[in-house]
Amino acid sequence: MHDRAIGYVTGVHGYRVKVELDPERKSPVRADLDGATTIISINSYLTFELGAGESALGIITDLESRESFDPTSDDLTLELVRPRRIATLQLLGTIRSRDDERTTFDPGITVLPTLDTPAVPAEKEHLDAVFASAPKRNRPSDHEGDNFDSGLHLGTPAGAPGQKALGSFNDLFSRPVAVVGNTGSGKSCTIAHLIQKATEAHNINSPRFFVLDINGEYASAFQKPDIVREPNSIYVNGESFGVPLWLMNASEVCQWLSAAEQVQEPVLKNLWSFAKGSTDDDSHGLSDIREAIIRLERLCEVIRGPGTYKGQNAFGAWNAFKSFAGDLSDQSEGKALVDSLQSYMDNRNGEHEAFGSVEKNIIDDAQKLKDYMTEQLVDEDVTIQESADKPIYFPVERLHDPSALLSAGQTEQNDAGLIQNLRGLELRLRNRLNDKRWTALRNYKDIDVDSFNSWLGKLGIGVDKADDVCVIDCSMLSYEVLPYACGIIGRVLLELREHVDAGDRFHEPWVLVLEEAHNYVRPRRQTEDRGIAVSREAFERIAKEGRKFGLSLIVASQRPSEISSTVLSQCANFVMHRLQNPDDIEHFRSIVPSQSRRLMDQVSILAPGEAVVVGSAFHIPARVQVHKPDPEPSSKSSTPHTAWGPENTDRFDLGKALANWGVDDVSKDNDGPAEAAVPVGTEGADDDIPF
Repeated sequence: MHDRAIGYVTGVHGYRVKVELDPERKSPVRADLDGATTIISINSYLTFELGAGESALGIITDLESRESFDPTSDDLTLELVRPRRIATLQLLGTIRSRDDERTTFDPGITVLPTLDTPAVPAEKEHLDAVFASAPKRNRPSDHEGDNFDSGLHLGTPAGAPGQKALGSFNDLFSRPVAVVGNTGSGKSCTIAHLIQKATEAHNINSPRFFVLDINGEYASAFQKPDIVREPNSIYVNGESFGVPLWLMNASEVCQWLSAAEQVQEPVLKNLWSFAKGSTDDDSHGLSDIREAIIRLERLCEVIRGPGTYKGQNAFGAWNAFKSFAGDLSDQSEGKALVDSLQSYMDNRNGEHEAFGSVEKNIIDDAQKLKDYMTEQLVDEDVTIQESADKPIYFPVERLHDPSALLSAGQTEQNDAGLIQNLRGLELRLRNRLNDKRWTALRNYKDIDVDSFNSWLGKLGIGVDKADDVCVIDCSMLSYEVLPYACGIIGRVLLELREHVDAGDRFHEPWVLVLEEAHNYVRPRRQTEDRGIAVSREAFERIAKEGRKFGLSLIVASQRPSEISSTVLSQCANFVMHRLQNPDDIEHFRSIVPSQSRRLMDQVSILAPGEAVVVGSAFHIPARVQVHKPDPEPSSKSSTPHTAWGPENTDRFDLGKALANWGVDDVSKDNDGPAEAAVPVGTEGADDDIPF
């Protein structure tokens, strides 16, 4: 009855089973009508009959041979005449076979094998039930039939060479996926293969994948033009691109300029509101009505203050008010109050004297006028304040005037305390606007971007017949600029989808690929660059909320332990290439399901292109040889043997490297030491410039 059995169950420990192999079966290979098959090896599959047409499926994770037996009493050890060969298996699920139905696989296990249950090599129909199709996920509520999902062919499972490793198409691209592994292990090829398979199966001529290409290696994989990239620049599918600074919200600009929380942040947020909410005719981006109200407040402060120079200061504040108030002749109520206050100014008692008994009247009329003008300001004020976080275009020249900060701070030119406090903010703003490393944030005029719609058009959004894959080449950005650029792009894409009607959010879903994510999605630390905080917050929010709006992530990294735990915790699927760092391995061992943890022991010995796949997109966790993409990304390793050979004439271009870095050639004369010129546009920058 059990002539195919290769052993019997000798122990059941939760979902781990120990099988004593038949001593008569020496060869790990079995020959049958389907050919020779390795049945006793790591990653091979065995089944255990449970009755009623059901069998438990397990994968071999350990093999051992015991030549002695320890009964654990009286220090007695028995030497065995014949070694006991033990296989340890991890149970994966239940296979159901019915005469009138096809064989199916269920990842759940309700009945466990008992002692002495025969262990039988999995037959082809059993493996077909596991690998011939992928799980079907995310059935739409209004969809009939089973064609709402399909299997994406990832590669070949190690324990079942004749099968396919298929993942749920819906699940892979609707929820975050983590692709991790050491350099050279095959991460880029896996991502390129996933995207190529997805785009060849569904061609809709609109962007679906946005690849944040940190190393400039994906252009070749998606047949994008090979271009000469300039330093401090961003490219989209080979064309110049940028991340305009007006895409920043109020919080991001405060991080960008390291604004102090107590004083500088409110002023900067005010400035950002006015810069986005004003018209092009207003050079400072400030409302005249608002400015006039500020001057009225200043007038009241002077009147309430001490008597020395009260008249002079009050008259100065009044003249400042009139310069912003404009013509109120057609507004009888406002004009009457202005005329009343003007009469008090004209009849003041001496240039430097107090106003005497009329001071209360001046304050009362000024308060009435302020209330009247505030009513006129309500609609405009709401519009301006709401605009701080919106992606609203404004010319970069609007930020070049330092007086805009003073106006945003609602202060007079002689308010020495606040002016001194804002001086550092003004200096940082000027440095950012002049530092060439930040060119990608202020080059929007050069790349013909004059609105949010035109910026989206560069990404192919809202454009007819756009490329399916949008490769955003960030490889030429400096280390400090990169997190801001990536974080802003991610946040804007999420907020764009958030503003679509609820019923349309899942139309043409997008996937954002975070290459080398450990560079800009790090865990929170006590001391970190502000740009890292901007980027981490954006992608943590996408990981947690993006699924509801049709935006998902593919997170790729060499150091998964240096990625935000919030992002990784939201990943439904993992593709783990070779990992050798113990911290990274243990980090993942605590994340993946318990039935997959024994497979983690193999991640340090995986060959290039091999991976352990785990998650809801797959029926079972498996070791898989991922298929190579065609064409491949430009992520090859160097070949020192040929590169260092005497016949090779290619040399490292030092001059080009220095020019791209922005460092002039070092010169030396007879009168003194070598000097190096400061790169143009970085004079006085508040960040270290390497020379």
